[in-house]
Order: sequence, then structure tokens, then C-alpha cells
Amino acid sequence: MFDVVIVGAGGCGREVYEMALETYSPEEYRIKGFLSDIPTDLDAYPEIRRDADIVGTIRDYDVQENDRFLLAIGDVDGRKKVAEILKRRKAKFISLIHPQAVCFRSAVWGEGLILYRFAGLSANAKVGDFCLINAMATIGHDAEIRDYTVICPFAAIGGYAKIGEECFISTHATIAPRLLVGNKSCVSANSFVARNVLENSFVTGVPAKSYQK
Repeated sequence: MFDVVIVGAGGCGREVYEMALETYSPEEYRIKGFLSDIPTDLDAYPEIRRDADIVGTIRDYDVQENDRFLLAIGDVDGRKKVAEILKRRKAKFISLIHPQAVCFRSAVWGEGLILYRFAGLSANAKVGDFCLINAMATIGHDAEIRDYTVICPFAAIGGYAKIGEECFISTHATIAPRLLVGNKSCVSANSFVARNVLENSFVTGVPAKSYQK
């Protein structure tokens, strides 16, 4: 049996905690607790603290051989930094694929994916390391999502589209097929992206207009 450590105890961490309980067999994985640099993160949730409290901070936690980590930080800027801190200490990350998510057999993904309930990866979709794809988000056929990107609820990524590293695609955003969204870009809620997006851009509107950060 492995011990699951959820990295982050905010809203995303609590969501991942509940999905982990619904996804993992208790004979194979035990929820050990959370890592958080904010010791009061779970004070309002005694029902969680009773079963899975904060067990340490990100920098000070003593990684154990039996630990398996889930990256549950919704902030794009922090995801890569935190993952690299823990990986330097030999942390082993696992993916969480909720049983109510839809994954085509030809879809592939890297290390540490969090795929929420009712999310979908279509045929030949490719997802990189440490991505987070939220509820009802869909990744079209042959689309590519690169490392550390967050896809919010109800976002739709068209077929053959490519989303760069450390991007944030917000709720109900739509990326038209075959387009490219450059690294570290943010697409705001309800936007429709109809042309390629340069790196480090903020995109908003219907059709979306792009602004350099």
C-alpha cells in the first residue's frame, strides 16, 4: 500500500482529496494527508482534518519511500516551482484519472496528471506532465497540452490545437481547431480564440483579442 500526499490544501487540494477517495482502491492507496505552507488551510474543514490533516510544509516535508504525491495547486505560477522542489527530493508523483472521466484508448499523458470527473481526452490527444484538466473540459482529437497547464471547467480545446507550457485556459473558453496558444499565456473565461496566440499573452473576448502580459 502506498501513502498518498496531496500537495496543496486549498480549494483545489480539497477537490483532489475527494476525487482520490472516489478513484483509488483503499487496498492500494491510503490518503496520508496534505502539504501546505498555510497551517490554517483546513481549519474550516474539520471533517477532512479528522481523516487527512496537513502533514508538513512543501519545503520541510521529509519525503518517504512509500509516499506518492498528487500536485493539487491550481495556480499556474506555483505548479512548476512546487513540483521541482519536491522532485529534487526524490518525490514520486502519480496521476489521478477520475473514473467518470472519458479517455480514448489512444490518448496519452505524462507524469502527475489530474483529470477531473466528466473531463474528456479524445482520440490521440497528448497531455504533458503535471497538467490539470477540470470538470467538463474537453481536449479534442490530436490536440496537445504541454506541461504544467491548467484547463478550467467547460473549456473546449479543438482538434489538432496545441496549448503551450504553463498556460491557463479559463472556464468556458474555446480554442478553435489547429491553433497554437504560446507558452505562459492566459485565455480568459468565455473567450473564443480564433487565431494563434503568442507566448506570454492575455487573451479575452469573442473573438478573442491578445495583449502581451
